[in-house]
Amino acid sequence: MSLTKQFSLGFLFVLLLVFVGTIYINVNSTRDYIESQLSSHSQDTATSLGLSISPYVADENSLPIVETMVNAIFDSGYYQSITLLSTDGNVVLSKQNPPTPEGVPNWFRDMFPLNPPTSETEINSGWNMAGTLEVTSHPGKGYQQLWENAESTFTLTLLLFIIGSALLYVVLRAILNPVTAVVTASERISARDFSEIKDIPNTKELNLMVRAINKMAAILNKQHSELTAQAQSYYQSAYQDTLTKLGNKLALDNKLARLFANKEMMPTGYLVIIRLSSLGHVNESEGAQTADIYINTLAHILKTKGSEVSAETYRVRGGDFVILLENINEERCCKFLNELSDEFTAQTLPIYTNGFAHVGAAKFNELSNKKQLLENADAALTTAKQTPKRWQLASHLKANITQSEWRAHFDRIIRDNAVDIVRQPVKNFDSTTVYYECFARFKAPDDDNYLPMSELIAESEHLHYAGALDTIILKKIITLLTQTPNETVAVNLSPLTLAERVYIDKVISVLEQHPQQAKHVVIEIQEISVQNAADNVHYLADKLRKLNTKLTIERVGSSIAAFSHLQKLRPHYIKLDGSFTRNIHKTEDNQFFVRSLVNIAHGLNIAVIAELVEDESEANTLKELFVDHQQGYAVCRPCAWLC
Repeated sequence: MSLTKQFSLGFLFVLLLVFVGTIYINVNSTRDYIESQLSSHSQDTATSLGLSISPYVADENSLPIVETMVNAIFDSGYYQSITLLSTDGNVVLSKQNPPTPEGVPNWFRDMFPLNPPTSETEINSGWNMAGTLEVTSHPGKGYQQLWENAESTFTLTLLLFIIGSALLYVVLRAILNPVTAVVTASERISARDFSEIKDIPNTKELNLMVRAINKMAAILNKQHSELTAQAQSYYQSAYQDTLTKLGNKLALDNKLARLFANKEMMPTGYLVIIRLSSLGHVNESEGAQTADIYINTLAHILKTKGSEVSAETYRVRGGDFVILLENINEERCCKFLNELSDEFTAQTLPIYTNGFAHVGAAKFNELSNKKQLLENADAALTTAKQTPKRWQLASHLKANITQSEWRAHFDRIIRDNAVDIVRQPVKNFDSTTVYYECFARFKAPDDDNYLPMSELIAESEHLHYAGALDTIILKKIITLLTQTPNETVAVNLSPLTLAERVYIDKVISVLEQHPQQAKHVVIEIQEISVQNAADNVHYLADKLRKLNTKLTIERVGSSIAAFSHLQKLRPHYIKLDGSFTRNIHKTEDNQFFVRSLVNIAHGLNIAVIAELVEDESEANTLKELFVDHQQGYAVCRPCAWLC
């Protein structure tokens, strides 16, 4: 039973006792008073009537006069009995009136009985005793008076009881509202929400209690903010270029290591190198300050244009910048390069003697290797200086499938549900499985081969099929999950799905139709979606929380965008970007950053997963850094989900 109910019932019980006790005591004391009045009344009547009839009692012929005088008194109705006894005890005259009063309930008479005493007086005739007169007052009038008094007392006491109960409610709310607020605040703190209680009570003890909770919340919030600021500061110093605030060469190396670590899941995209064509001249003729302005001008252009295609931009050295375009096809890449060229052409300062900048790009997919990719991009960069548009796309793998063919493939996949599921476990360091991350494979028309995933992902986003594909993948996983109900599985949502509320609602609708399976589903989203579609991600998180569906944010650490959202989103898991996992046992910078991320996550009661764990040395280091779970080839290779 809650404290509010205990207080309320306790105080109401006390008020009820006071209510009943007041009525009982008041009525009982009134009854005693009425009984004494009845006794006095009967005694006075006996005395006065006895004196009145004493001259006639001795004479038998005068008995009619005596009876007349007795009747005159008795007929008033105030007497239960009047009896005249002779000296030898015989009844000379007797008058009786039934004792039942009108208008008074029997239960009331039984609870508060009136017992009027019989008063006696001796009647003398001269010096001789002539008889005895007994008078008993009638209790009817007393009962009526007692009943009326009880009614008025009950009404007044009931009114006071109602007023007292209302005041009790007000007082209890004043006392218990702060207590409830403290309980709610404690629950929020346990959920790592450190917001303070706004309404501070005036009562001294409650005031002190609420202020103590607020102080604790403020301290915890400060600690969390300091940890977040520390991680952000370290990220900026280790992985950001100080001049442009873009990722530096170390960040790019980590990113490329992650891309090439798992070729089966490697996306299709382009690596773009941008070089400031006139930086050497500007530096020599105008000085370092003007050169910095030149560099920042390019950085601003790349940030602006890159955000339109969810690109990741890095400054690797001097006037060299790199942009990574993931899940993008050649058409979109060429459009992007043309837009960059137009921006560069608009920069017409005389100091740009060799032009503003030139660009070389090379394609990568699951068949690429890092060395060849960089060589191709560098060769394209060299050629770009001689082209009118100042950009060049390196030789790339010829596309085997046209866009019209891709549309036909997507329509067939959706129509026939032509999807298979491959999954890889996320495990604790004691080898127990936490959940399985699921990956889709889409069958080619001949059913013997699968479509190239790197190309398929890029084309699905370009042709706006990503949301529909995510939905059929989820439906397929739900179907498989009904056959293995005790397992927990994860499904990835593409950034395009999260960019449109309508696709999110379709995903939620599928989960709502299968509430039991929804409890065993983990939705994984990329960190970049938290940055680019924050409102939609928060909307998704709220919906998932109501369905008891868990949420994982993956690739955390590739930027610092997710840090400010973790406290509000409250995902169940965050998955470290694989670039921090690679050779972490050899890289102290990555160890320090991962330790900071783990501290922040654990402070918010979020479990941390390391992906792309490839060997035992990496796993041991991650365990020492208090990472909770691991995923990668060192743990278990992906395999088909067969039921």
